[in-house]
Amino acid sequence: MSQSPEDLLRSFELQATEHAERARELGERIEQISAAVQSAGGEVRVTVDSTGGLSSLTFGSPARGIALDQLAELVMQSSRQAQARLAASIGELVSQIYGPGSETANFVSRTYAERFPTPEANEDGKSR
Repeated sequence: MSQSPEDLLRSFELQATEHAERARELGERIEQISAAVQSAGGEVRVTVDSTGGLSSLTFGSPARGIALDQLAELVMQSSRQAQARLAASIGELVSQIYGPGSETANFVSRTYAERFPTPEANEDGKSR
């Protein structure tokens, strides 16, 4: 049985409203997400906000005993790890809202994963 044009329009409007509500919820929840990583030796702790930008940087007492170039590298490594953690968290969130495997969840997850990939490990086991 076919639907009347009015019924089809109401159905379309309902779907559009539901999609807009999900998008609004996703946007609000993404704004609240952050990710933090502490270096293995406790020298550095970084937090990135929902855009992947550095929002907090603290140095632990072990930072006093290392060269500045090594400290800078720890900051960069920790930042990349936090960004990758952020991408994973956003992927989980979008899957919760849109359903795992949905086209929207796949697109958003892939976009964040490409922007903030998981740091690869060197032969010495350190992330790069």
